[in-house]
Amino acid sequence: MFVKQLHPNRSHRVSACATFPLILWTCLWLNLNSGFWNIQQPQSADDFELLIRAVLPFAVLPVAAFLLLSHRQIRLPWSGPSRLLLIYGAFTAFATLFSPVPTWSAYWSMAFLATILVGSLFAAKNDPVGSTRALLQITWVATFIVAAILAYRTGSVVFGDAPTAYGIVGELNGLSRSSGVARWAAVPGLVCIVRAFHSRKIVHIAFYLGMAAVAFYIVYRMQSRGAVFGAVAALLFILLVSSRMRRYALPFAVVAVAGLVLIETPDVASNRVSGYVRRGQTPEQFRSMTGRTELYEEGLEAFTEAPIFGRGQWADRLTGVGHVHNSYLQALLNGGIAGAIPYCCSWIAGWLLFFRLYKRRACLAPQDRLSVLECGTVMMFFTIRAIPETTTASFAVDLLVMVAVYIYLETLSAVLSRRFVQRIVLVPRRPSMPERVAGLPQAS
Repeated sequence: MFVKQLHPNRSHRVSACATFPLILWTCLWLNLNSGFWNIQQPQSADDFELLIRAVLPFAVLPVAAFLLLSHRQIRLPWSGPSRLLLIYGAFTAFATLFSPVPTWSAYWSMAFLATILVGSLFAAKNDPVGSTRALLQITWVATFIVAAILAYRTGSVVFGDAPTAYGIVGELNGLSRSSGVARWAAVPGLVCIVRAFHSRKIVHIAFYLGMAAVAFYIVYRMQSRGAVFGAVAALLFILLVSSRMRRYALPFAVVAVAGLVLIETPDVASNRVSGYVRRGQTPEQFRSMTGRTELYEEGLEAFTEAPIFGRGQWADRLTGVGHVHNSYLQALLNGGIAGAIPYCCSWIAGWLLFFRLYKRRACLAPQDRLSVLECGTVMMFFTIRAIPETTTASFAVDLLVMVAVYIYLETLSAVLSRRFVQRIVLVPRRPSMPERVAGLPQAS
């Protein structure tokens, strides 16, 4: 084989996550749960904190663009998912001209573009694979920390005697809705379950399984159907693509299901599942996806008013439609047909990239094989969640997570392809028998 395993360069472990990209990435995370409305004269210490967090994108975007242009080490292909999102972001930035509130739309366009540029900075280092892998690990740790904070703040509800935590956590000190809390718990839970069944030390296995159990219990208690279905789809995806998961996790799952069948009759279990999914809603409310179908109709009507270029970032809220709860419809509203095409292609490109890398996993270092599987698992979760919620179409934590996934996969693929080409060019071809017999010069 011409390709050797892509082992990380140990000499660059310390510099794998460069200072400036890490600072900028942290600034984008701090900008979550703030916005343009916080840019006003502060009246208290809390207002001052929100003001600082709100103005961060104004500094992050130009600094990231300057750094990216000044020392670019690797060129990521424009057919990659992050570059397609960048094109989509450019269209939504242009559509700001048609936004009902241009200043707000421009602000979110700036945050959206800054996320992709800062993520690209991690690929512009001497060890791009190590740097983007570090970005990925930082993102997993960040979601884990936020999930732990949310679990602590909502402990009385999540781990209490309430029948469910759905619709309750949003009343606790302005916390995110149930779907948001479930998303924060699902990402680290999925990463932990992958690592649990790919670890060899008993201590690590026990730790990851324990963390995954707590995370999935939070998802269960939140009763957010998008997060629950997304997590189930991601777990099934792991079982399909990972032979190690099938070897160890599948028998455990079969035993667990058999145990549930023995404890409860199929009719009782079916009623429990139906009650959990319905959440006490009437058949009409359930069919409308908690009013989402009405929002879809209003969103499509608003889309016809600006079908080509859209109305800029967060057009659903700024036009008065409200949260449309669908990534593709939000992309149509934000960037019109011109922007929705590269946005939809970003999902397709992301999955093609994953399967291309997973097919060549024998060429990867062990930690990269694991990271690629983690990326695919998280991507499956957000692929399902993109249907009832908005994912990567506007600036939010979903975008921060998926950009880290995309940048890592793109960088790993680019380096793998580059080394493969170098091997073909530099390794001499063995002369054929006619060439040796005839004494012809050996081709190189």
